[in-house]
Amino acid sequence: MRGIELRQLRYFSILANELHFRKAADLAFITQPALSQQISKLEETVGTALFTRDGRKVALTPAGAVLHCETSKIFDQLQRALRLTREVAGEREFRISIGLVEYTNLPFLPPALMRLQALYPSLKVQRHEMHSVLQMDALARKVIDVGIGVQVGLLPADGSIRAQPVMTAPWVVLMRQDHRLAGLDELCLEDLVGERLIFFERSVIPQLYDGLLAACRQAGFTPNFVYETQQSQVGMAMVSEGVGAMLGAAYIFHAPPAGLTTRPLRDMDQLVVQLFSRSSEADPLKHEFMEVAKEEARRLQIRFNA
Repeated sequence: MRGIELRQLRYFSILANELHFRKAADLAFITQPALSQQISKLEETVGTALFTRDGRKVALTPAGAVLHCETSKIFDQLQRALRLTREVAGEREFRISIGLVEYTNLPFLPPALMRLQALYPSLKVQRHEMHSVLQMDALARKVIDVGIGVQVGLLPADGSIRAQPVMTAPWVVLMRQDHRLAGLDELCLEDLVGERLIFFERSVIPQLYDGLLAACRQAGFTPNFVYETQQSQVGMAMVSEGVGAMLGAAYIFHAPPAGLTTRPLRDMDQLVVQLFSRSSEADPLKHEFMEVAKEEARRLQIRFNA
């Protein structure tokens, strides 16, 4: 074990899962040269090659496959040891309170919560429906532990709230595959003049609603919202039935129903999803959730960008 660092094993494990240096480096939040250097150091310490590299193709050697299997057991056991330690210290029931807008259908949240619940079977998750402006106050009053959403207001000037970007996505238009605009690679706002549009109700996120209205008016028209909803799934059903086309963030429609397709809206700024937390937060469980959420969001972002 002399000379082997835990971070090297973590980097090795990520690369063994991805078998792609750039993707693994992105997930590990380090540069690709730094990842290659750490893997080389690990191979030197172990005394054998762990990966074969043939051009862009990366594969585990037989020795690497054995190490991957065994390190997975090590990390599982380490997580179990930490959980048991915290339980002995009196944290026998684990709770986390999250503020978010359920409409946004954040695709990285379910796998992040599943991973956390696998580590903490007694975990209780409480959800509060609120956009990021309301999350600032809820964090300050300790009503929630973590906020998730697009930042539409200023953070407190005293630095008490921390924001961490986890995902970016363009605005898109969801439509039927036989829609007249489906033949275009991308859209601009002017393409939506006269279109029957479906959008979220203003109460969901007032600032984004008003921002889209202002952008449309600057483009010379008022959008024809034929239906406004508080549930994204209802809006998608309306699109399927031909009621209209739906505007939203790309991550909301990451898996559109059969017969539907999306096109990016090029003249709208990308949306940035953030994790909000108290700067003074010391609870390891909350930090672990944020790390897992960031990793799952990063994995999804890589897939979006591929």
